[in-house]
Amino acid sequence: MRRLAARALAIAAVTLAIQNGVVMAFAVIYLPLITEFGGSRAEVAMVQSAVFLVGGVSGPLIGWAFDRLGPRLLLQAGALVAAAALALASRVHSLVALIAIYGVIGGLGLAAFGSQANMAIAALWYPRARGRAIAVADLGTGFGAFCFIPVAQVLVTTLGWRSTLLVWAALLIAIVVPLSAFQRLPDGATVRHRPTDGAARGWTLKAALGSAPFWWLVLMRFAAAFAFPLMNVHMVAYAIGQGIHPATAATALGTVSLVSLAGRLTTGWLCDHIGRAPTLTVTYSSAALGIGCLALLGLTHWPGWLAFYVLLYGMAQGSSGIVGSARVADVFAGAAFGAIYGWMTLAVGPGEALGAWLGGEIFDATGSYFGAFAVAVTALVIGVVAMWRVRADPLRS
Repeated sequence: MRRLAARALAIAAVTLAIQNGVVMAFAVIYLPLITEFGGSRAEVAMVQSAVFLVGGVSGPLIGWAFDRLGPRLLLQAGALVAAAALALASRVHSLVALIAIYGVIGGLGLAAFGSQANMAIAALWYPRARGRAIAVADLGTGFGAFCFIPVAQVLVTTLGWRSTLLVWAALLIAIVVPLSAFQRLPDGATVRHRPTDGAARGWTLKAALGSAPFWWLVLMRFAAAFAFPLMNVHMVAYAIGQGIHPATAATALGTVSLVSLAGRLTTGWLCDHIGRAPTLTVTYSSAALGIGCLALLGLTHWPGWLAFYVLLYGMAQGSSGIVGSARVADVFAGAAFGAIYGWMTLAVGPGEALGAWLGGEIFDATGSYFGAFAVAVTALVIGVVAMWRVRADPLRS
């Protein structure tokens, strides 16, 4: 059983590495897409907003498939759909078509083998060490972004953005599809069995939707989904605007994900030792300080502030998913966990879509990203407050 659990965790990490690498690499093709299609930053950012929005809206569907089909079929189907969308998107010649194919179809495929399914797998295999297990699986998220973003910059520079999308499609077919054939859940984790966690016994989707913990967690997920994509989508463009070389800016964003490897492990350890809400407070404070350093880069033009941003923001990158997923499992683990988790992720897509779009809209309106940074920090504060309000006992919430 221990070997099966370790294998499941390793597959989840590799899957998340490739999935998040593809998602995060959009930051590198963002400016080339603006040049290609001639749209404003807000208009082109709608491509990534569509990916995020569809990813969140599809949460209930993915949760249903997770409970009934199991992870193997869900992950394989998602990888195939995403690969087809990326291949088709490489041939389009209008921004509307790119939004529809890359954003909508690709977003659905990417969501199916993303964090919702893989973090649920980690939480269900390790009920007594959820924070650390989710953090280990989530290492793939940071490692994937670290590897993919600089490679994407090289590919875009040498081959163009269209060929880069074909490379991503080939990786999904060559790695994710065959690897997912070995993914599974522990016995007793599907809806065909009674829940084994006494604290979670009796939770149904209807009961969860009527509980205060569910909605506080929804608010926390929305705030996190808003703040981090806002920064991640626009950070490279912002840094280039401050005189940073494009390759250096892309490397900085990739290094954020490298630093996040240590941050994710630290978050998982803290999550299991000091609690979920205190951990989120620590990590979000670090993210806010990092955003402040990025603002100082624009005010002083000292490139050292970019390094401080990478360190402070990187330590917080990924903390939302680790802490949030662990808390959801604390409260709702049981036979309907996949469905409950899926409905909760409805908050993620709109948050990510709004954050990615609003960052560009604020820049278009003001000529600066400073207002967007302030909005991101405000969202982090809201997320921390919401997490402190979550209690496992609905009668006390």
